[in-house]
Amino acid sequence: MEDKISVIIPVKNEEGSIKDLLDSLLDQTHKPDEIVITDGGSKDATVKIIEEYIARGYPIKLIKTTHAYPGKARNLAVESSSYELIAMTDAGIKLDKNWLKELLRPLEEGHDLDVVYGNYEPVTDTFFKECLAIAFVPAPRAVSGALMRLHFIASSLMKKKVWRSVGGFPDFRAAEDRIFMEKVGEGSFRIAFAPAAKVMWNIPSDFRSVFRRFSLYSMHDLMAGRYNDWHLAVIRMYLAAIAAVLLGVFVSPFWFIILALAAIARILFTVINKTRDEGPLKKFNIAKVVLIGIIIIWIDIAMFSGLIKYFMHRMAKGRA
Repeated sequence: MEDKISVIIPVKNEEGSIKDLLDSLLDQTHKPDEIVITDGGSKDATVKIIEEYIARGYPIKLIKTTHAYPGKARNLAVESSSYELIAMTDAGIKLDKNWLKELLRPLEEGHDLDVVYGNYEPVTDTFFKECLAIAFVPAPRAVSGALMRLHFIASSLMKKKVWRSVGGFPDFRAAEDRIFMEKVGEGSFRIAFAPAAKVMWNIPSDFRSVFRRFSLYSMHDLMAGRYNDWHLAVIRMYLAAIAAVLLGVFVSPFWFIILALAAIARILFTVINKTRDEGPLKKFNIAKVVLIGIIIIWIDIAMFSGLIKYFMHRMAKGRA
């Protein structure tokens, strides 16, 4: 088995996180043979920081472009990589020191595999982040006797032929990773999971950054034609809520009780489903439930904001 690995990273304006990522990569128990980074047009000190690492002799190849969404950035990095095995991660992430070693383990055990997906954990170092993680991060599942979150492109290893076969990543700001992994899943590739190959994902830390991120995701998910992933379910839910309000006004106040119970049930279902199997997230109280509920509604508002931006963008293009 070829064990030389190219690590692929797309970045843009990541001066606050790129050092942690590179330091955790360079501290791996199985060292990457090269790190290929595409900068998609940073306006901050990201490129300068990367170039400082290169000047110190680390095996980093930097590709600079004026504009690249994550999909295009990954494609450029893969095209420039030297080895058949490629591991993928992202800015805003810190890697466990055994991450690469554990991603490689299924291949070293003699399994004829094409793709290995690793694990990820949200960084929950504040009360807000802990509640946000419960609100939107998928719950882990049992895999080979261990809990892990599945299918995270920023914790993955694959043969370059897989990337070639599915035509690379689409050039979108959001959903490009889901589209890519769906194509991989639909192919005849041999896939394994490595629960011990863990990365720590730094999620937003306040309401402002949550709104900005989910409004952006919403708009670009629609641009990618992924309205079934998220938008339709939320829109239907709010249409039902509007219907309940109208019934409450014109038929019976009883419908307001139904609406309130439905909202509470949504929040409690999220909390129970997400915390059922997790250690620190099992411990929740009324304050946590209330904040989770507020965050869920805030994400819904951000989704509608992205929806409006999408239609404004379409109208502007139509007038051009």
